[in-house]
Amino acid sequence: MPSKIEETGRPLSEAINIATRPVHTQLNKLVIYRLPLAVPPQAQDPSNYVSGLLHLTPIYNSFEALWREVLDSPEPSWTGIVPDEHSCEVCEPSAAVHHSPHVLDAPHKPTVCSRIHSLLHHVHTPDLERTDALAADIMSLTGWSTELLEEQLNGAAESPVLAAFLQRIRQSVRARPHVLLAYAWVLYMALFSGGRFIRASLAQIEPSFWNTDCLSLNPDLPLRFFTFDSPQDGDEIKASFKERFAQSSGSLLTEGEKADVVEEAKKIFEFMIEIVGELDGVCGTGPTPAQDAKTDEAGGGIMSRVSKLLGLRTRDSVVITKERRAWAKLLDAKRKVDESDGGSGGSESEQPEPTTPTGGHAPTYGMKNQSNGEHVHFAGSTRSE
Repeated sequence: MPSKIEETGRPLSEAINIATRPVHTQLNKLVIYRLPLAVPPQAQDPSNYVSGLLHLTPIYNSFEALWREVLDSPEPSWTGIVPDEHSCEVCEPSAAVHHSPHVLDAPHKPTVCSRIHSLLHHVHTPDLERTDALAADIMSLTGWSTELLEEQLNGAAESPVLAAFLQRIRQSVRARPHVLLAYAWVLYMALFSGGRFIRASLAQIEPSFWNTDCLSLNPDLPLRFFTFDSPQDGDEIKASFKERFAQSSGSLLTEGEKADVVEEAKKIFEFMIEIVGELDGVCGTGPTPAQDAKTDEAGGGIMSRVSKLLGLRTRDSVVITKERRAWAKLLDAKRKVDESDGGSGGSESEQPEPTTPTGGHAPTYGMKNQSNGEHVHFAGSTRSE
């Protein structure tokens, strides 16, 4: 039976957007309704934001590092013939790792044929990589050393859902390296749609919210993750990436490989939805916030510990009232944008930046409560096995 991509002849990017529309919309709603919990007046300090960055960093670092491993590996010969189905038909048997039993758990670098190597080399865009920007934001906010940052990131990576997601990334890329396109499309394009909305919101929050002792030494706001060092603030980088993505995926991928990329994109959204659910329990935004609040008050919760590390303080009530009103306007504007967009949920769809004076926050993520080893269990899983 022909795949949907074969039936429609859609570009890979469009196929991804259509296939992920339901889970993308679901994730957007989860994030929108949690934004007020991470910004004034609900949040007294940026500890939730720090916790979010600690969860995002391992995700970006994982697939970006694996991509570099592919490009650094020796490039095998290629005859230039592209088959109709799967990449292993043009690879040597040793390169067809996705058909080898038990290979997913083996400690090896991704092995690819010359065709896929050429594809990933052409699409790879170092200017989009976010690992260093995320680390810089965390260190700017916390004043942590490189060693302490690594320790905190390792701790975050032990949370159950995030750990499963990182394992999924490693296994999928080692078995089917071309699925790196899914991670690039979903996680980079998000920075130019909802990410722009979030950045504009964060940048306009009352400066005292960010003005910790650490930031007094570095007045720049910790928004490197959403910012690109280019004349057009990354728009020209995005345009170049999208052009090369379309060219390479259209000419170098088989229909079976395109289907792999689409399915992996769906998994990315499903995992992100589960991470939000996991962090509801960790950050006290889930169904039992009273219990989590008691834990934090006792000094054992992760939010309490991060706040102490940051040395943060209570903020002025007048500022909080001002931000409460602005945030209400911001949230209303975001909802209207989503409604006018018809819930398309396309990863690369553009959204206008807000014009409200303040408010907003990045998606609310966090990390496992390592002090008591709590794990969060879910009544229902979004991921399909």
